[in-house]
Amino acid sequence: MNLITYFFLGLIAAIIGALPLGTTNVAVINTTIKENIQSALKIVYTAALAEIILVVLAINFNMQIENFVDMNVWLQYTIGFILLSVGIILLMGRKECVKDKNEDCIIIKKRYNISKQTLGFLLGLINPTVLIYWILVISFLNKKMIYLNMTTGYFLLILFLVGVFFGKVITLYGYGKFSNILKVKMKNITTRINRVIGVLLICISIFQFTKLIYY
Repeated sequence: MNLITYFFLGLIAAIIGALPLGTTNVAVINTTIKENIQSALKIVYTAALAEIILVVLAINFNMQIENFVDMNVWLQYTIGFILLSVGIILLMGRKECVKDKNEDCIIIKKRYNISKQTLGFLLGLINPTVLIYWILVISFLNKKMIYLNMTTGYFLLILFLVGVFFGKVITLYGYGKFSNILKVKMKNITTRINRVIGVLLICISIFQFTKLIYY
């Protein structure tokens, strides 16, 4: 029973973390629409591998990162400014893209030619928001449900990471599989969701600044 718990907690946490529309999700949608789902899977698999690296970092340095952030106010302000900046960018919309007949960005104009495998890995790895998400998840699981660190049995850790991998793959594959349906059913879906995320990030940043100033 314990073995199944580790696998399914990793699976569920990864699915929840991958549901918000981020850069990797958009890349999968764009690739599926412009090419096919097989091409998008090249992004999906490497992004899932990158996610495992972030989870391992979160497991290894969970307490150190939390303590470091708590002890350095300047870093908390920096995080607040980053969230605010990203939120404003998402809210204003990105201009460097090719649009479809609904004026929705279907593909971002490329500046560099890189393979889809590399693109998926970089999008998955260079993602501070996902790292923060996993730090919070690992902290919650350690306090409420299961214990996760590098002293945990290797087999249990592997089961958890396998669950994370499949959770990420399932969610991104779902985005790719239903990308055409999403485009047809909802005009400007990418722009709308990005704006919602932008507003949320701005609200979080304001809350962060308020907490730092008044507490």
